[in-house]
Amino acid sequence: MASKRKKASQWLVLIPAAAIIAAVGYWNIGGSSGPQLARLDPEHRVDFFSANSRTVQFNTQGQLQYILEAELIEHIEQTDISLLHKPYLQLYRARPQPWLISGEHGELSPGGEVLDLQENVRVERTDELQRPFLLTTSQLYYVFAQDLAHTGKDVQIDTEQGITTATGMRAYMEQGAVELLSNVRGRYELH
Repeated sequence: MASKRKKASQWLVLIPAAAIIAAVGYWNIGGSSGPQLARLDPEHRVDFFSANSRTVQFNTQGQLQYILEAELIEHIEQTDISLLHKPYLQLYRARPQPWLISGEHGELSPGGEVLDLQENVRVERTDELQRPFLLTTSQLYYVFAQDLAHTGKDVQIDTEQGITTATGMRAYMEQGAVELLSNVRGRYELH
């Protein structure tokens, strides 16, 4: 009788442990909350990847130009395109207050010439007078050689003066100038 109770108590300990292992295994297989490598596809084979990547670029005078970070970067061999999960770009351009550009996903073109940011894209900056600037959109292209960010999608700009919305824009990062292309509307508050 005592050995049956001992065996039963062992099973009672093992059943919750097995349930926890099964739940963790199901979450890891079925869940989509973490970064995942690209699907195995012969047309888009990942030839290398990098987790918690950080790239630092300096200009010819040795000044910090930008820092590009991502939780995960996958390089597609056939297209030479790099897929980025949670890209975060800091543009310094010889200024103490960098432009901060982020998105949920991104694609870096062959040769690293254009960064295409997608989903919940944010362009942020605080100027020398500590005035915040926030631009949000669903997709944004940043062209490194031209120091130009542009989109044809809807944008919203939030500043301490008010909110501006538009469809399409070009941002010249070096000059700090934003050109809104169409359907421009604004709501401003006078202080």
